[in-house]
Amino acid sequence: MPRHSSDVVVIGSGINGASCAYHLADRGLDVVVLEKEGGPAMGSTGKSAAGVRVQFTTEANIRLSLYSLPTYREFEERYGRDIGYRAIGYLLLVPEARWDRHLESVALQHRLGAPVEVLTPDEARRYVPFDSDGLAGATFGPWDGVIDPHMACLAWVDMARASGAEFRMGAEVRHIERTGSVWTVHAGHERWSCGHVVNASGAWAGGIGRLAGLDVPVGPKRIQIFLSAPHDDDRTYPLTIDLATGVYLRSEGDRILFGLDNLEQAFGFTEGIDEEWLEHVLLTGVARYPWWEEMGIDLRGSWWGYYGVSPDNSPIIGPHPDAEGWIDACGFSGHGIMHAPATGVAVAELVADGRTSTVDVDHFRHTRFGEDIAVEANVF
Repeated sequence: MPRHSSDVVVIGSGINGASCAYHLADRGLDVVVLEKEGGPAMGSTGKSAAGVRVQFTTEANIRLSLYSLPTYREFEERYGRDIGYRAIGYLLLVPEARWDRHLESVALQHRLGAPVEVLTPDEARRYVPFDSDGLAGATFGPWDGVIDPHMACLAWVDMARASGAEFRMGAEVRHIERTGSVWTVHAGHERWSCGHVVNASGAWAGGIGRLAGLDVPVGPKRIQIFLSAPHDDDRTYPLTIDLATGVYLRSEGDRILFGLDNLEQAFGFTEGIDEEWLEHVLLTGVARYPWWEEMGIDLRGSWWGYYGVSPDNSPIIGPHPDAEGWIDACGFSGHGIMHAPATGVAVAELVADGRTSTVDVDHFRHTRFGEDIAVEANVF
């Protein structure tokens, strides 16, 4: 069995694995990325709704966004690569029962430097048509928007390779062991020895942890994203979320992309589009968006994928408490694309320096579960 060595083995070449690989290699470390699929971004990354936002309720998540969104906005200027960033905004429609608490979050966002606008329902209707029954108001994030996750992931892969990182596709990790200070990762008929393992395997992160005898509390939950038939409106709808129901939508060319995350579903790699869930989404959303009654659906254009979900719907970023040299970057619960720039920098600093200095990720440590800390409320 051929044996190789490197400073770091990154498991997973989705957007967070690719970001970690680039930032690690940029620090001069010898990096190899092992990916079970035939290419990057073939798991959760390529099947997301691709939204990025600063409108979170906890300081830790807002700070991740305040680092990450400028990176996306300026990516082409900084790195000479187009990642499809479009500042279409996020529009949150807030019911009366949540308005006061929502405004507290907006005050925190403003204090930290996030540009978020408070709107009346009538002002919000400039962006997208909706029925305002039961709404107290809305907020709009002009920095928020979407990226092309394939383009962003592949940009980091190319940049990581240019910095010396090696990517091995079709290399499914089957066993991981540690002897002294050395990790050995078995994939296919080869094995790699390294000082650090970075678990960036998304919805599969819990299984990767088990291969090393570690508890990584992340599991898969299916998401389903639906696409409408062509829609007649010249406006580009921001990523609009009705906080009363969780139903979201945004423009995708001349169509509408929409959905509703089923956060109560059991963990598991359930496959396919569920037409009963589609019916539930339509019936849930039509009261807020009466024009949905006339909206055609393109089932063939719709798709499904997975979130890697943690117990509190926030990521795990940092060293595993039971294994020196093991770092998790997973469990983003739908926010992995949003926070990939900050995650890559933090992981590189943890490996190279033993601590973070650019972005504080202590809030996302393994040992937080069960502690009395702020839990993110905007988990859509």
